[in-house]
Parts: sequence; C-alpha cells; structure tokens
Amino acid sequence: MFAYRHHFHAGNFADVFKHAFLSQLILSLQKKERPIVYVDTHAGIGHYDLTHPWAIKNKEFIQGVGRIFGCIDYPPDIGPYLEILNQNNESGALLKYPGSPVIAKNLLREQDRLVLNEFNSSDAEQLRLLSKGWLRTEIRHEDGFKLTKSVLPPRERRGLIFIDPSYDRSGEFERVASAVEIGLRKFATGVYAIWYPVMSESVTLDFIQRVKTYGDQSLLRSEIHLSKTLFPGLMNACGLLIVNPPFQFESVAKTIGSWLLDKFDSSHNGRLLNQIID
Repeated sequence: MFAYRHHFHAGNFADVFKHAFLSQLILSLQKKERPIVYVDTHAGIGHYDLTHPWAIKNKEFIQGVGRIFGCIDYPPDIGPYLEILNQNNESGALLKYPGSPVIAKNLLREQDRLVLNEFNSSDAEQLRLLSKGWLRTEIRHEDGFKLTKSVLPPRERRGLIFIDPSYDRSGEFERVASAVEIGLRKFATGVYAIWYPVMSESVTLDFIQRVKTYGDQSLLRSEIHLSKTLFPGLMNACGLLIVNPPFQFESVAKTIGSWLLDKFDSSHNGRLLNQIID
C-alpha cells in the first residue's frame, strides 16, 4: 500500500506539465477577489531534494525540470511556475523541486485557504513539518480518494481540487472517477484538475466517459506525448482532465504545452492533445 515514493520521479516531465498547469489554474480563479480553497488530495511531502539518492537513482528530473531550469525564452503563462522554481533554487543550481503544496502556497492570497492531504504517515508528517507556520493551511491524513466526501463543499464556494494519485495499483482510475462523482454531487461548480498517466487510448476514453456521465460540466482534456525512444521503459505520456475549466483555459493549455513539448522532445516526434468535451 505504501510502496510508492514520488521522490524517485520528482521533477520529471509529468511533474512540470501538471504543475505549470496548476499554477495557471490557481491564477485563473484568482481573477475575482472572492476567496478560493485549494484542495490537494495526494499532496506528498511538499518539496523534493534532487540530491537525494532516490531522486538521483533514475535522474528523471534531468529530462524534466532540468530541461527548462534557467530558461529565459518562455511565454508569460509559464512565468509564475518558473518563478517559484527559481525561488526554491536561489543559488542558481537545480537542487530542489517544489511540489504542488509549495506551488499553491506561493500563489494563494491572504483570503485563500489550503487543504493538503497525504495518506502515507511518514510523508504526512514531513508535509506537516514543512507547512508549520503556513497561514490558513489545514493538513489532513486520510485516504485521498475519500477527501471529496469529507471536505466538500467548501465554505468559500469557489475552489480547485487537485487529484494526483500515483496510479501504482489496479483500479485507481475507477477510484478517481468515484471521488470526482462524489465531489461533483457536493460541489458542482468547483474546478477539478485530475492528473493521469496515458496507459492507452481506450483506458483514457473509458475514464473520461465515466466522468462525463456525472453531470453537464465542460471538460478539458490536455495531454503531452513524448517520443518513446527518449523514455525507454518509462512513462512517456500523461494528461490532465480539467472539469469546469476556467474561461479560455484551452488557449493557456496550448501555450504551455507547446513550449514544454519543444523543450522536452528533441526528436520532434512528440505531440499535444487539447480537446474541449461539452
């Protein structure tokens, strides 16, 4: 149950992809002054030491964040994410990778609130220590797939639910879909950002179709597919399914995705997918 450790994969292309999107989703919700809540169902330890033996075992970060760290030729939409990355590596050397809790903490305003959850006991304690002193932050230690039942609807009535499990066990697509179903019943207007590895087109379509049956919300499917030759034996494609995407977010997704694809796939055999599903 607790075998997965994200430290082995911290800063890989999938992390960069989802966290660049995450930054803009938060900023999109902040275009209105009203407060928001950010809910992270599988928060991990919050930040990752890239000199740790687990990180350097496969060095996945080299083909991910290592490709963009220090870049100066980037579109404005990815600027906030890169700024947070730089703030966490002030020496100019790439030594740390900020996870979703740190990214959200850096972007949230004084009227906003964080709910960070981690099921693994050791990781939850590290997250608790990291967040000590953070204002308006709640740390929870429970099954992330049940969090939409226990914390929704939020008092703010506006928010982003980030669902990012490991998918290291069978049935996790079904568990994610069930969590989204419960969430939409309780908080139909929330924005849900669901990360997933691309296993096959049929698995992805089955998952999306199941989520689509839960209501009439608009969906945005955004994926990045990199050349398999660059990632032998490793995941080479992933996506985000965004329920209730902010207005015109498809354009933001295309901008971020295109820039990342150019940086990540030197073979030029990769591709992007951005599809609105109404």
